[in-house]
Amino acid sequence: MNRIILIGNGFDLAHGLRTSYEDFFFWCLKQYGYSLLHESSKEVSDGLCSLKIKDDVKVHSWASVYQGWYFKRENPFIPWNEYDAFFNAFEDKNLCDFSFTSQLFKMIWNRIQLGWVDIENEYFSLLTEEKMSFDKGFVKPNYKELNSQLDILREKLIQYLKCESEKETPVIENISNIIYRPIRKREISVAYKKSLGENAIEDITPCATMFLNFNYTKTPEKYLSDSSEVLVNYIHGHLENPESVIFGYGDELDSDFKKLQNMNDNECMRHIKSIRYMEADSYRKMQEFIESDTFQVIILGHSCGLSDRTLLNTLFEHKNCVSIKPYYYVNKEGKDNHLDIIQNISRNFTDMKLMRDRVVNKTFCEPFVNYKESQE
Repeated sequence: MNRIILIGNGFDLAHGLRTSYEDFFFWCLKQYGYSLLHESSKEVSDGLCSLKIKDDVKVHSWASVYQGWYFKRENPFIPWNEYDAFFNAFEDKNLCDFSFTSQLFKMIWNRIQLGWVDIENEYFSLLTEEKMSFDKGFVKPNYKELNSQLDILREKLIQYLKCESEKETPVIENISNIIYRPIRKREISVAYKKSLGENAIEDITPCATMFLNFNYTKTPEKYLSDSSEVLVNYIHGHLENPESVIFGYGDELDSDFKKLQNMNDNECMRHIKSIRYMEADSYRKMQEFIESDTFQVIILGHSCGLSDRTLLNTLFEHKNCVSIKPYYYVNKEGKDNHLDIIQNISRNFTDMKLMRDRVVNKTFCEPFVNYKESQE
C-alpha cells in the first residue's frame, strides 16, 4: 500500500512562510507605495489599478500617510478588518486619485475586506458570468482581457513567492512523524477490509509515498529521507521554472464548465487546470502512482476547495483509494477547521456513501499544527 500526501498552502503557512492571498495582496499594495516613493513618476498603472499622486501634493505628505498605513498593517496584533483601507487612507486626505482598471483585482480587494479570498474562485466566477445588455441581450465576458489580468496577477505572485521562499524554515517534528508513521488498520475503509477479510488487514508501512504539492515552493523537500521511497510531485509547477506554474481553475464537475466547453473560443479555456496539466508530465506521474497499488491520502494544509475539484475527485473516488485522512489546524482560540475540511472533501465526491466509507472520522484524526507552533 502507498501513501499520497496532499500539500496545500496551510503547509507553507505552518512553516512560517507568509503565503496567503491576503499577504500577497498586501505585498502588491506595498509595491505601489514603494514605486510612488522612489520612482520619478507620480503615477502607477499596471493593468490592475491606477494610482496617481495629485500634482499639488508633496512627496513627504504621501510618504507620511503611506508609512503610517504600512507600519499599522505590519503589526501582527491588529486584525486585517481593522486596518484603514489602503486607497481610502490617501483619498480621504485628498492626496491621490485611484481607480481599478481590473474587475478581477477589484473583486479580490472587496473579498479581502470581508476577511477571505481565493483568487482562482474569483477568476472562475467572472469567467462564467454573463451580463444583460439592453441592446445586445446576454453578453459574454471578455475572456482575453480577463486572462490578461490573471496573467499579471500570476507574474506578481511568482515574484512574491520567490522572495518569500528564500526564508529559512524549520522542520516540524510532528509533521515528520505524520509522514513516516504506519497506516493504521482503523483508518482503512470498511469496504476494502471486507474485500480482503477483516483479519488480513494490519497496520501497514507505506511502500512508497508521493508528496502531491499544490504549492510552488520546495518546503516538502525538507522531509525527504534517503532511507525510504518518498518523492515530490509539483503538480502545479514550481518557482524555479516560472513557465511551469499553473494558476487557474479546475472543476470539471461544475455545470458552468460545460458551458465553457461548448463555447467556440479557446481563450475561455486557457487557464483551466485540467487543460494545463497536459503541458507537463506531473499529472501522468500521479496517475501512474495511483494505478500501481492501493493508497491512503493524507491532507496537510490543503483546503480541498473547488478550484482543484477535478484532480481531487480523481484521487478520492479512485478504485485504489482506501483511506482519506485529513489533518487539521487549531487556532489561538482552540477552535479547529476539521468540519470545514470535511465539508470541502464532500464536494469532491459524486458518491457520498463512498465518501463516508473512505474518510477517517475525527476520532482518529489530529492537528498537524496548532496556532502556537505556527507562530514559533
